[in-house]
Amino acid sequence: MSDSAWARFRRHRWLPQATLVLLLVSLTGGFLLVRAEQRDRHNADALARACGGALPRKDAAELLADDAWWTLRTGPGPRGLVSCTLGGDGEGDPWVTVTAEPVLDPPLKGVRVEDVVSRTPYEDVPDWAEEHKRADRLVTVSCPNGLPGYARPVTSFRVHASTDSRATEWLGSLVAAVAEDVRTDGRCGGAPVRDTDVRPVSPSPQDAAPETPPSECGWFRPALLGPALKGAEQSSYGSTHAWARACSTTLVKPGAGGGVVVSSASWWGEVLPEVRTEYGRELSLAGRGGQPAAGAKTYELAVWAEARCAGGRTLHRLGLEGADRDLLLARADSLLARYLDASGDCGDTKLLGKVWG
Repeated sequence: MSDSAWARFRRHRWLPQATLVLLLVSLTGGFLLVRAEQRDRHNADALARACGGALPRKDAAELLADDAWWTLRTGPGPRGLVSCTLGGDGEGDPWVTVTAEPVLDPPLKGVRVEDVVSRTPYEDVPDWAEEHKRADRLVTVSCPNGLPGYARPVTSFRVHASTDSRATEWLGSLVAAVAEDVRTDGRCGGAPVRDTDVRPVSPSPQDAAPETPPSECGWFRPALLGPALKGAEQSSYGSTHAWARACSTTLVKPGAGGGVVVSSASWWGEVLPEVRTEYGRELSLAGRGGQPAAGAKTYELAVWAEARCAGGRTLHRLGLEGADRDLLLARADSLLARYLDASGDCGDTKLLGKVWG
């Protein structure tokens, strides 16, 4: 009877083919199911190792292809924090990179007035410290207790992320999760990091020549130099840093002796020893009654003062440069007094004296 059934099965017009197709479908389905389970385990493992396991799975999955095998590239990150890149192994598969880095002040290049005014008193920063400007999402986190492992106090860090996925709205939760992990692991203190703290990265504005004098130059008026330079063309540049502020104003008037350059600067805090070293000659000669070289085409005069201001002990310098020696000498004291009056909450002022360059 079984032979008869088998024979009838074989002679059936479509049953053998249908059975074969069903078997192949079952085998293929089983194989695909096993592969999918293997892929899911692989992806879960990659995600668990990415950025110390801080990435939230649901949000990361929204950024990545769920039918791809995720590849992880990870490392200690810039200056000892974390960095990881996670993405599919196929061409065109989306990827995401999350990086945490300390906010470090680059080494000082110079503390002279021209360095402070130029807004570039620091050495060029390394490439990794500029990557956040090219990211898609960014958060900067305060770390009041300081991150351990650095020679100088590091009281903040930033976390940024980039992706080629279209689902960029999910990046914020990844950035916040990594930032909170770094904050708690580093025992920073401060407030927890939330998704709403993360912001899109805006392009850096291009610097343009100021149409009005910068705030650092607000204390100066050309009339303070007397009527000789009335109507002169004026250009001013200024900048403020955590340890100094400075201004440089150039006045040019045809037939007025070539014009005058007026500069002002104040320094405070940890940078004071470097300022005293850089301007050591001027400070040592200030108030000693020296005279400028006879017959010079251009004269330089500096007046120094020391005071206690909001930032602590502060050095002030008023500089003048021009062809009219008598004008510079006549106006130096009043210009310094005007600058000191505009310098804010300062007291215990001590005039250190003048010095010719």
